[in-house]
Amino acid sequence: MEEPFIYLGRQPILDRNKKIVAYEVLYRKTLEAFARIEDENQATSRVIINIFNNIGIKNLTGSKKAFINVNIELLFYDIFEFIPSHNIVIEILENTPVDDKVIQRIKKIKELGFELALDDFVETEDTKKLLPYVDYVKVDVLETKGDELERVANFLKKENKKLVAEKVENHHIFEETYNLGFELFQGYFFAKPSIITHRRFDPYEITLINLLKVLNREDPSIDEIEKIIKSDVHITFNLLRFVNSAYFSFKSKIKTIRHAIMMLGVKRLKIWVLLMLYADAKVGGIDNPLLELALMRGKILENIAIRKTQDKNFADMAFLTGVLSLIDILLGVSREEILSDLNIDEQIKIALLNEEGILGKMIKLCEYLESGDFLRLKEELKEMNCKIEEFFKAEEDAVLYVEEIKQKLLKGVVNVDNRDIQT
Repeated sequence: MEEPFIYLGRQPILDRNKKIVAYEVLYRKTLEAFARIEDENQATSRVIINIFNNIGIKNLTGSKKAFINVNIELLFYDIFEFIPSHNIVIEILENTPVDDKVIQRIKKIKELGFELALDDFVETEDTKKLLPYVDYVKVDVLETKGDELERVANFLKKENKKLVAEKVENHHIFEETYNLGFELFQGYFFAKPSIITHRRFDPYEITLINLLKVLNREDPSIDEIEKIIKSDVHITFNLLRFVNSAYFSFKSKIKTIRHAIMMLGVKRLKIWVLLMLYADAKVGGIDNPLLELALMRGKILENIAIRKTQDKNFADMAFLTGVLSLIDILLGVSREEILSDLNIDEQIKIALLNEEGILGKMIKLCEYLESGDFLRLKEELKEMNCKIEEFFKAEEDAVLYVEEIKQKLLKGVVNVDNRDIQT
């Protein structure tokens, strides 16, 4: 069977409360792969059909809207008659030439129940012809700036379009577009440090952080772990509900904290605590983009590590490194301050503080992917003797894994052995 040459990724789209409400589905492909394909549109069409028939759109984006990018040729393929329209937004490229035939096709797609978005809006005669038929308009805020951005935003609001800010790379751009009335935001600004250098923790966060400190000791005390958990009713309830879930086939129900700790073990409890911190963050809860990105990084690093080394222990370290790589953003304090209290492996610490060593290079891979710097991504992968196809496959696996965890978080039944958690 021939290896697939297009892999799937996704980028979160946030609302004004910084919660994930949609995803843009991304196609990861290589020039080398497409050089072997006669018809790129036919190939992309097969990928879209594969999403619905094999992967399942719910497994890719959950209950969120999916923005899917199509060009002018693909717009006329008959795939739209064969895929469900619910929660699907078809993105029309900004350079699409518009004539009566295109308008009629767009009307037909709208009649099928799809929503439409216009990508990278620039005011031209063609884009103005498309405006009456689209629901969303995306604006590249790195290309459209200052007075022009304000003018475009005001113009589109008068047209009653939902504004989506693309390439929102920092908090300043988020605040500017927020104030201009943009409703949705796409970009990794939420993963960047804000101006705030420190904030007050609530009692729940303090308890989880203290628990994490104890769990990272060389020989953690069960007595101390039990004491910390018992000090917080929220954590106690969540832990007992988790270990008593239907997933575990314990002969008798666990009724004490100590028994729960012994059955879970330190390693699984540590991962559970970390993800509880992200899932219970002030912004977003289960739709907190930091939770998603931390899991994505962790799973990508684990996938690459296991492919390159076949070492399960190193893969576990890689997962933990990825999850910890955003803990400073989550807690609003420096990595140095956080890591000084956590007795973690020196390889992980070097990776997080200096982005050095194999784990540090892996973090860089994720950062290049998130920023869309594919040139540096390819160079780094070459240095690591890793094929870009392997990396894209690791990303695709991570996307499906993260969505599975989020769905299980909502249902309340999870598997910590596969790094699932319950709240």
